[in-house]
Amino acid sequence: MISYPETEQFRHVITEVTKHVRQSEEDRDKELPTLKFIGTVKLHGTNSAIGYHKDLGHWLQSRNNILTPLKDNVGFAQSMNRLADQLFHEYILPASSVIREYYEQGRKIVVYGEWCGGNIQKNVAISGLPKMFVIFKIRIVEEIETTVKEENDQDDTDERTTKIKKHSVWIDPKEWSSVKWHEKSIYNIYDFPTYEIDIDFNSPLLSQNKLIEITEEVERQCPVGTYFKQIGIGEGVVWTEWEKTRGGLTFKVKGEKHSASKVKILALVDAEKLANLQEFVEYACTENRMRQGLDYLREQQITIEMKNIGTFIKWLVNDIIKEEKDTMEESNIDPKDVGRGIQSKAKTWFRKNLS
Repeated sequence: MISYPETEQFRHVITEVTKHVRQSEEDRDKELPTLKFIGTVKLHGTNSAIGYHKDLGHWLQSRNNILTPLKDNVGFAQSMNRLADQLFHEYILPASSVIREYYEQGRKIVVYGEWCGGNIQKNVAISGLPKMFVIFKIRIVEEIETTVKEENDQDDTDERTTKIKKHSVWIDPKEWSSVKWHEKSIYNIYDFPTYEIDIDFNSPLLSQNKLIEITEEVERQCPVGTYFKQIGIGEGVVWTEWEKTRGGLTFKVKGEKHSASKVKILALVDAEKLANLQEFVEYACTENRMRQGLDYLREQQITIEMKNIGTFIKWLVNDIIKEEKDTMEESNIDPKDVGRGIQSKAKTWFRKNLS
């Protein structure tokens, strides 16, 4: 499987752009770029994908697993398995000569989207609608096998191992934004409102208010909900830069009701500095993040009962360290202390949410 990469926060993208341009001491005064980002509605569902290969056929996946109708994730494989080939050959390939060319060359094509609606998530405008697959990105992956010679210290012989190196590119939305099959509840994120912003990375703070304004607008009334005549909140916006990085720079801004961390300001440009471990736990170990932990257990088909609390806490700790590494560094929080810090809060919450 070819997992969808984690979507960064605004502050992480600022750091990434700055490091890319100012790689050495001599570059410290180098001008940073102004980049145009396209915003699409962030849907609150579960990350899913359909992969295709000319010789291997198709496969279905969640964020972490290959799916089948017998080992599924909230019905995605059961619904999409029978539609996958027709979707590709009758809707995707005719829409894009670029995707067709890559496919004929033997590359893997991965169509990522959000499987949402129904009872997949609660308390958003799209909850209760018929389940739908909303395409939001398409990736081309080339897998190159290389043979590596490794020395065996014990008997002075060489061992050869085969390693697979993956090279991938994102396909510009111009090639696939028209792909949809509404009769089968397959939509395109570009069916719904989009947004634009030019971010000057020399002064990213100047973009903060607009990012917040758009996010709060989406949170008040989800544009996808509006499309389906449903009143209710949205999750936020995903921003992607296409012109210079070909989809390589992406960040999310979630509304306050869906943020995994308890931020004082949406779309922070710098990591927050917190006073101590207890304050960090309150900031990072939120109900939204813990609910994501339950979603992870369900995806892994692990029951939500006390015997599995260790898996839940392990996921929680790893997710906090992964997403809040910069905040931890700024606040002098040792990663080894995170597990100890969240134990009591996480256990109490988990007990209250047992299946």
